[in-house]
Amino acid sequence: MVDDYVVRMSKLSVSLLFIGLALLAVWTGPGDGSPLSRESSESNETDNVGKMLQEIRAQCIKNTGSDADFPKFMASVEQTTMCLADFDTEKLKIDFNELTNATRATFFPKYCHKIQSFGSCINISLIYMQPCHKPSTIHIAKALIESIPEASNLACKNDGEIIFQLKDEERKECIMQKEDEISASFNTFKTDMNGIIDFAELKQDQCGPLTNFRECLKDILDHCDLSDIVSIYDIPLNTILPLTPCANYTQTPKVHLLDNNSVGED
Repeated sequence: MVDDYVVRMSKLSVSLLFIGLALLAVWTGPGDGSPLSRESSESNETDNVGKMLQEIRAQCIKNTGSDADFPKFMASVEQTTMCLADFDTEKLKIDFNELTNATRATFFPKYCHKIQSFGSCINISLIYMQPCHKPSTIHIAKALIESIPEASNLACKNDGEIIFQLKDEERKECIMQKEDEISASFNTFKTDMNGIIDFAELKQDQCGPLTNFRECLKDILDHCDLSDIVSIYDIPLNTILPLTPCANYTQTPKVHLLDNNSVGED
């Protein structure tokens, strides 16, 4: 019996992997009771493990003519969970909650290195997932993984200046007051995406919700003087959108990356 979390992560690792990590900074900020934490917990649930496995096995057969590569796929899923275990998000949350200005010079190099290693680990898993996924899915997954170093470097620039803003008491209080709005943004996004977690399967009517979610998050963070955090989300988003069916979505607003030279400027 395959644990549903393992199967879920096999899908996430080839689609939403880094967007989740990019938002982890916000998730760890308010604490375990935040709406982001609740939504993240819900994202680990699966509706039908058996159906998902059948679809993956069917894709193996379609791609290769047999299901001989399916055991390799399942082994790569196990490798993915090992990558996650090595990253240890629970320890990250604890360390972030204890983070101070005096410790940030050691905290951010430590976890930026872990993020880089995490990306390399997931990349190895992806190799053995290829026979059981659509080529378009693998193409997007590779692009996401390749975006990890750039996003990590931005998050850790100047001893994590962007992320460290979450330790400011006024900003934290502001985010806590926006809990209902954050939950509404996540719930709307989840509903509009209709369970799609493979960006290669996006339909035209789901392109708007993808960028609308970004704008909703940005509006909330702007209000709390935390808008720079969205620039981390923008890196994987800008990477994957041109590779999806949303590439020709003309109503999608242009996503602007933060000018790296602006970090640390008044």
